[in-house]
Amino acid sequence: MEQYIMSDEEVLVEVKKVLMEEFEVEESLINPEANFYEDLGLDSLDAIDLIVTLNNFYNIEVEPTESEEIRTVQNLIEIVKKHKQ
Repeated sequence: MEQYIMSDEEVLVEVKKVLMEEFEVEESLINPEANFYEDLGLDSLDAIDLIVTLNNFYNIEVEPTESEEIRTVQNLIEIVKKHKQ
């Protein structure tokens, strides 16, 4: 049985949805290179909330040491994909 591997774009769609709905970030600001803190205006508590939300949505468990490495949308996409494999 082949395992489905999510594309970056599929994860980006969900990350965008969460950022827009939960954190009121403008869609035009959200791209893979966007820094959560500098570009999107999130603080450290927002980042934790974002990770918890995505953990629940994707039924994954991002480790605290991994979450410390997440600075950009692309970092988050890569970690979600790693856990979904």
